[in-house]
Amino acid sequence: MMNGLDSNYEVFIAGSEPLGATYARQILEYHKSARVLMVEVGAQESPVIGMNLKNAVKYQRDLDAFSHIIRAAVQPMSIPPASGFIPSFKAMDQDPTLSIVNRVTQTVGGMATHWTYCCLDPHDDELVQCPIERSTMRKHLQRGRELMNVPTDEFETSARRELVKKALTDAYKPRGIAVGSLPLAGERSEDNDTLVEWSGMDTILGDFIHSKDADGQNRFKLLSECLVVKFETDPDPPGKIKSALVRDLRTGKEKYIECKVFVAACGTICTHQLRWNSGIRHKALGHYLTGHSNGFCQVVLRKTLIDQLGSNNQNAKTDPADHIPILLNDLEPQIGILYSPSHPHHTQFHRDAFSYVTVGSQIDRRVVLDIRYFCMLEVQESNHISFFTQDRFGCPNTDIYGMPQPTFHFEATAKDDELAQRFDRRTRCIRRDEFSFFCRMMREMCEAANVLGSYLPSTPPHFIFRLSRGLQATTRVGNDPNTSAADKNSRVRTPAGDTVYEKLWIGCAGCIPMQ
Repeated sequence: MMNGLDSNYEVFIAGSEPLGATYARQILEYHKSARVLMVEVGAQESPVIGMNLKNAVKYQRDLDAFSHIIRAAVQPMSIPPASGFIPSFKAMDQDPTLSIVNRVTQTVGGMATHWTYCCLDPHDDELVQCPIERSTMRKHLQRGRELMNVPTDEFETSARRELVKKALTDAYKPRGIAVGSLPLAGERSEDNDTLVEWSGMDTILGDFIHSKDADGQNRFKLLSECLVVKFETDPDPPGKIKSALVRDLRTGKEKYIECKVFVAACGTICTHQLRWNSGIRHKALGHYLTGHSNGFCQVVLRKTLIDQLGSNNQNAKTDPADHIPILLNDLEPQIGILYSPSHPHHTQFHRDAFSYVTVGSQIDRRVVLDIRYFCMLEVQESNHISFFTQDRFGCPNTDIYGMPQPTFHFEATAKDDELAQRFDRRTRCIRRDEFSFFCRMMREMCEAANVLGSYLPSTPPHFIFRLSRGLQATTRVGNDPNTSAADKNSRVRTPAGDTVYEKLWIGCAGCIPMQ
């Protein structure tokens, strides 16, 4: 609520996802007197600001029960209308053949309230387009891992971890492919080492969320359920942000808030939306839209593998009737094969909660393993997100908060189409130009699955081509003013591109330029 809000803030941050929280943390830690105002359109859904909701004991003991939390958290942004049916909040101009699965998490903490952050160190090939000098970028990445609390050995006590790692290592080592641990943002609880405290916005801010200035005033203030409608530019001089228009969603009242510095950190889609609504429309804004394709399956671990644990059957000592030699509270296996030129996929062998699948109650979850393969997509300028205030029928084209609704335009490249011609297309449910991604990635995922066990009947190998949670590059940073919407210091370019706004910075996954 904005009632009684004082105006003595130096920094205004739109959005509360991890990158917005990182801006706040850096400012609060290194500028001892600065006061930060953070504005979030979503509600605070936990007693601890921005906590990962998966930290609840209930969800750690019953991981699949968390799936409904994820489904409730993600908000569709652009839904193509059904034939002959015109409901509200549907995107009438959205071509379903050019759409992607587009959802955002609008809550205090953003996706960090339900996401498990896998904080990988990019391969050099993945940093080709990065405008920041390589060694400097590596230091920034290390700082990010520190803020997100990413240890390397939290899951080493998991019996299944060692089992899966050994089986995969035996299979892939002769091919020169290394199998390692997934660097996840979270650590085991000091009070109970069978529980994990997953990182979130609260992890990044730490105790700085309660810091006070010399006058005893709180240096950090969060406004939840308040919408940043737009940034207001100062006509004299041009290229300077004067204020942000904020609407209290509870009361409907609006207020212009002035600050010394403004940061847009609302996620890939909503940061673009805010910039567009503010009239900050550089020609690269929204273009070069990319992400990753995703293969997924679940396997039941092979009995011969599980039997290898029998000689150290700690579980049998506590329950002789349990013939599975895995502790009931054994930590989930978290194993991966990282991207490399010879293995152009990022892979995960683990267990987690998903919005699109659950194991169910008919099988012991200790013997189920999730397998996910991710593949890069080729970047092209024509793939983009567009915004209009009206659709082709002249009706308001807005989302549930009255902001311009996005329309997605995404196609695979001609190069992908040519690659697809080399294979016998036996799978008719996949578009021809998507098939090349499907073939190699799915083939290698199936090979890995066969090493570990048999497919769970409810989740055989399937292909998820357009996965929005990895959307990137719509507000990309770079040195070329013609192809980047912000410079390498994340300062937002003016529409002409020859200068940057004096007081406006940006932070979201959309800043990643990609290769």
